[in-house]
Amino acid sequence: MIKIDYDKCIKCGYCKEACITGSIKMDKNIPKIQDDCIYCGNCIAACPAGAIRMAVKEKEDIKGYSGVWVIIENDSNTNMPKNVSYELLSQARRLADQLKEEVYAVQISKKSEEKFYKDIENIWCNHLLLVEDDFFEEYDTSVFSEIITKLIRKYKPSVVLLPGTENGRDLAPRISARLGVGLTADCTDLKINEKNELVQIRPTYGGNILASIITPDHRPQMATIRPNVFRVSQCKKKYKLKITRIENDIYSNIFKVKRIGFTQKKNMYRDVTEADIVLIAGYGVKKDDFKLIYKLADKLDAAVGVTRKVVDEGLAPMDIQIGQTGKVIAPEVCICFGVSGSLQHTIGIKGSKKIIAVNSDPTAQIFGMSDQAILADCGQVIRHMLEMV
Repeated sequence: MIKIDYDKCIKCGYCKEACITGSIKMDKNIPKIQDDCIYCGNCIAACPAGAIRMAVKEKEDIKGYSGVWVIIENDSNTNMPKNVSYELLSQARRLADQLKEEVYAVQISKKSEEKFYKDIENIWCNHLLLVEDDFFEEYDTSVFSEIITKLIRKYKPSVVLLPGTENGRDLAPRISARLGVGLTADCTDLKINEKNELVQIRPTYGGNILASIITPDHRPQMATIRPNVFRVSQCKKKYKLKITRIENDIYSNIFKVKRIGFTQKKNMYRDVTEADIVLIAGYGVKKDDFKLIYKLADKLDAAVGVTRKVVDEGLAPMDIQIGQTGKVIAPEVCICFGVSGSLQHTIGIKGSKKIIAVNSDPTAQIFGMSDQAILADCGQVIRHMLEMV
């Protein structure tokens, strides 16, 4: 939270000029911080009198907070939630059962599909807070964060979970900063301890340590979770989903940017978290054979992933890195070429339905967890597969 010491304030207005979001208004030459402040700190640096500071939120009464929330992320192409949203709803159900609370899905989108209501009802989501408008066809960081912040302040959930995706990682810190609460990013597990606190588990120090983080004094407890770390489970009983449609007065005055066009960035890499087939290139693949893997992926309608060593050597972007410090996948088939099988990497592929390993090293650890092992030169196997498909 941003605090102004009015005894020190000299009414110069420099803070208002420095504010990049227009969140400081002058009232009789006295600066006032508005609710849409993003806590960037520009005003603190600009104040010549040292009258502005970032305040630490004091311990609060957490008894009035209840409910496990999942912020739904839609696929803009299908207008349906990404699979990670269903994974989080399933885990939210398990957490809520332990807390004896209810599960809320929060969706900001254009007109929702009827299938979506049935899908989350089958996962036993109790409530859906729905914000619908044609404006929300595409993600807007400032608008989405403002709406969700207002909803959290109104309904007071005890837990808020967001997907650890590109949008989720952008949205979550903006919300937590507005609320003045902590946030644990890229969690790989969530548990409830004996004090009914959310234990947020994430890798740290390059994946060598798993840190368990709690938020004892503030609510909501917030976390982003990587895709494919939780399983989607259907409830055995039939439950009725309660839908609450949020009126447009909550967002009608917060649009600051009008989008006049949208061009999808061309990307040669498919999303490894959503693909049914993933080909993984390890450091055992020769540089000249990488282009063959991409060619094979095109023919198999597969995504390409790599190990950390490949990324460190500059042979592929971090966007497709698989493992404890990269992405977690759960495809129907995972084919590993030249992958040694270190623990940090295999954590990212253990959810695969079938693992096929190709390696010329008979002692490679990856063979120990593969469903099918091929002891051969990776390049020769790739070329043979290209001839077959």
